[in-house]
Amino acid sequence: MSALAWVAFTICSVAVALHYTSTGDSRFLLYAVPGLIMLLVIPLTLAWMSRRSFTQASEQFSTKARTCKIKKIDQRMVGDVVRISGEVQKISFRWLNRPHFHIEDEAAGIRVIMFTAPSNKIFVGDRVEAIGIVMKHLLTRSRLIISAVSVKRTED
Repeated sequence: MSALAWVAFTICSVAVALHYTSTGDSRFLLYAVPGLIMLLVIPLTLAWMSRRSFTQASEQFSTKARTCKIKKIDQRMVGDVVRISGEVQKISFRWLNRPHFHIEDEAAGIRVIMFTAPSNKIFVGDRVEAIGIVMKHLLTRSRLIISAVSVKRTED
């Protein structure tokens, strides 16, 4: 679950507790407790479903993926499935379970975006292999990114 989901759950739990202590109305809890449970169940279920679909996509893409150096990725490769290797220089948006990995190899770097948390913990400095589709960056359109289905640590 993302940090944002935990914050929402915590705020709602505190609000329920404050309301109950101030009013003593136990009928309120008949609606509030199931609501709090749903605030946990829904994000956990969605995360599980997302991770499962990314695992399936990773299995399909791994046979199609073309191994290449980051420096060789250009505009003509938009839509191609690629496999890159490099070192994680920076990680953004991990708290949303939508990590952006800034990966560099010997000659260049690229942003690798996942729309679910990877199956294993990845830290700055780790050597990784990423499989995904080359895309244009949403805002700049001139920069390229990789929308990844898999980012895994390697033993290099």
